[in-house]
Amino acid sequence: MWILPLVILVVALFEDIVSYKVRQLIHNIYLRAAVILVLNAIAFGFAAGWLIPRIQSLLTTARTTSNRAAGTVGLLGFYVLAYGTLYVAYVITERSGAGGLLPPFLR
Repeated sequence: MWILPLVILVVALFEDIVSYKVRQLIHNIYLRAAVILVLNAIAFGFAAGWLIPRIQSLLTTARTTSNRAAGTVGLLGFYVLAYGTLYVAYVITERSGAGGLLPPFLR
């Protein structure tokens, strides 16, 4: 239940970064809109078709093997860490724009 929002937030974050770079590289607004549309379709298709099932199976496996060791606390810790990391990334994006997440040589 918590995987889908996590993946969608990650894809949206990558969408912001890619859109930032596309705006730098493509100056024609119509071509830029088409490129962003195609890249978003690819990203969400990739997330829905490949990424979500992989993460879900990984967490299902981790849950069954770690239930003995970490149990619910370990799974809760994973979600807190994952969503906390995304929160920090979004704070950086709000403060510095999408370029703030890129290393200086890629800005």
